[in-house]
Amino acid sequence: MNKKNGLSDLSVILKPLAMFLVLLVIWGIFHIVTDGTFLSVRNISNLFRQMAVVGVLSIGMTICLIGGNFDLSVASIAGFTGAVCAVLVAKFSVNPLLAIGAAVLTGALIGFWNGVWIAYAGVPAFIVTLGSQLIFKGCLLLICNGQSIAVRDELFLTLGQGYMPILLGTVVCVAGAGIYIVLDIRRMKQQKKLHVIESIGGTDIARWAMTAVIVGVFIMAMNCYKGIPIPVFVLLLLVVGFSFLLGKTKFGRHVYAIGGNARSARLSGINGARVTLMIFSLVGMLSGIAGVLTTTRLAAATQNAALGMELDAIAASVIGGVSLAGGSGKIANSILGALVMASLTNGMSLLDINSDIQFIVRGLILIIAVWFDVRMRKDNG
Repeated sequence: MNKKNGLSDLSVILKPLAMFLVLLVIWGIFHIVTDGTFLSVRNISNLFRQMAVVGVLSIGMTICLIGGNFDLSVASIAGFTGAVCAVLVAKFSVNPLLAIGAAVLTGALIGFWNGVWIAYAGVPAFIVTLGSQLIFKGCLLLICNGQSIAVRDELFLTLGQGYMPILLGTVVCVAGAGIYIVLDIRRMKQQKKLHVIESIGGTDIARWAMTAVIVGVFIMAMNCYKGIPIPVFVLLLLVVGFSFLLGKTKFGRHVYAIGGNARSARLSGINGARVTLMIFSLVGMLSGIAGVLTTTRLAAATQNAALGMELDAIAASVIGGVSLAGGSGKIANSILGALVMASLTNGMSLLDINSDIQFIVRGLILIIAVWFDVRMRKDNG
């Protein structure tokens, strides 16, 4: 038993490192076959900007999967809320900040609608979210009516196309990495006092060092172009906020509990229906944010906005180590999975590979990621 637990703990430690190495291999291959274009500072900046939308969706998908459910409607909600935002700004001259708030609130209400059907009406999440996917895809088509809705408001477009001031972005990222490392050290010391762990080992120090190196390289790469893109900065804030929500609050503990064993969670007094309702409301809110980022990046709402991104979000989460069985996973690892997916899409686009082939590759990656998750659960079970 101890040996199995030790191997499980080791796999948890090594999985992020393995994903990082896979990402480096992907980057190296694309850098070679694109004659150096892929790793140019401009393309790396664009890559992270493109990844931001899938990253935001993967945060919601991660929370949903940890809670023992999944959501097929996130991309359609993103497309619909992005169109709502575009209509308010372009056609009704609503203040961009109010329009953004309305779009995010709309996403949260749609998520609440999904949650009511799932948590209280007892309809399976697959059916509810598939139905919502079709409903809001249809609503998006009705709004666009076969045309793009262009937006020209500069303040609105800054959210998707602007950059953080270099000094401010650097200070915030360094401070964020420092706070993470300090809090992690404190957590390890508390576990040592409680005899949960014997000591702080070399793997822990290596993890902190790797975090510092990754943050440093990221800052330098972004600052070599124009700074950190605002969508990426928004994504980082969401990662920090929702990682805290899952890891340090009662709600987060309840999400892991109902995902790990819903019956035991119910017997321990956790209101599973209420937690599920909150999960889907948060997923809807995050889909609204993703929709706003999509519209501001493209400067328009289109009927194909966020097409197929629900698959990318699921694949990113599973690649990041989130179990489809529920009860385990981390948001930060899912973001790394989102970067893997975005890198593949970006690299194939640079090589001018047709979109149909790109869909095939993404589908194969999703199947392989799920297969790997199933194998890992069998080996640890």
